[in-house]
Amino acid sequence: MNQTPSCTFINLDRDGERRAHMERQCAQAGLRFERFSAANGADLPEILRPYFPFAGDGERSVLSRGEIGCYASHLSLCQLIVADAIAAPALILEDDVELPQDFVALLHALIAALPADWDIVRLSNDTKHVAKPTQALTGQHSLVRYSNIPGSTGASLLSRSGAEKFLRAEPRALPVDQDLRRAWHWNMNTFGVLPAPVRRDIFDVSTIDAMTNEDWREKGWRIAHIRRQRGLETFRRHGLGIREFGLAAWVSAEAINSISALVPKRRRPAFLAGAGTWLSKHGRHPNFL
Repeated sequence: MNQTPSCTFINLDRDGERRAHMERQCAQAGLRFERFSAANGADLPEILRPYFPFAGDGERSVLSRGEIGCYASHLSLCQLIVADAIAAPALILEDDVELPQDFVALLHALIAALPADWDIVRLSNDTKHVAKPTQALTGQHSLVRYSNIPGSTGASLLSRSGAEKFLRAEPRALPVDQDLRRAWHWNMNTFGVLPAPVRRDIFDVSTIDAMTNEDWREKGWRIAHIRRQRGLETFRRHGLGIREFGLAAWVSAEAINSISALVPKRRRPAFLAGAGTWLSKHGRHPNFL
């Protein structure tokens, strides 16, 4: 029997246009859905404040008010999943995405293909790095492991165990999309679907950016902080990659990723496709995308 996940989209109370957009998207895709009122980063509920001890402190907070609100919204949904107020598996959407018409059929195939110990599946994340398909789904889509988990929290499928792991009690110092890339830190069994079925960031203006009164210097400081954090965890990322890909395949993937970093971004998908074809022709890890 096909299992359809619950569906919840996050939306600020003042964004009526985006709410209407998401209601249309979910209805057209054939999803039964609920709306979640997005958290206000300047007025957090008491239960979430320990996660953001420097909220409102312009000197010590790495996160902007909008980023705190976005992160707090995702944590609130995790709490609802763990409390069984939202049924798992749970499809979590932000309000700036576009859903495909065949989305429900893809979700059925996806849930049937996932191992029992999965935690999260990224659905709005195309990648400019090597990915390893683990199973074909519907049409051109495949379930994959990422060599470098991409950002974006536009659309994801979350299990109850994934929600529990992400609720671990510790202060948060990265935007939620960056923190979810750290699968080794949260011990979250992470998968993706490629090509990404959900189109993200379809509006010109980000509600997070609109809430952030920062200049380029402050934004640059936070970007440097994110890169420094990832640099400190390089060995843990490699350890996870070796476990998921195998040593030889991981070395090949990292070599291709290093070369692709020198290729202009718009040409990277073609480069990665060509590298995959070459590897397949020479009998080396033909299951790379």
